[in-house]
Amino acid sequence: MSATLQHTTLILFHEAEAAKRLGLTRDYLYRLRTSGPRRRASTGVLPPAPVHIRIGRKVMYRPADLDKWLDDMAAASGFARVSRRRGRPTKVEQAQRQQQAEG
Repeated sequence: MSATLQHTTLILFHEAEAAKRLGLTRDYLYRLRTSGPRRRASTGVLPPAPVHIRIGRKVMYRPADLDKWLDDMAAASGFARVSRRRGRPTKVEQAQRQQQAEG
């Protein structure tokens, strides 16, 4: 009996290919990788740059890491943004906050 070997091919994207797949510029991916995101999301902090692999001087990305980063960005984005009222809270809001603080 002969065993069949399953060959899996690991596909890596160069930085330019990854940027094109994400719809971003190569410059933006570089800035994300080196400095991190420059703004905050409404739900907290935006996720860092997608996981990358350095092979010599080349920066490579796995498709699964790019997809995960997109999912994290969607979760952190402000699509479900809660509107904030400006000004002083109402008495009802003050009472709710006080109840939350107590218990």
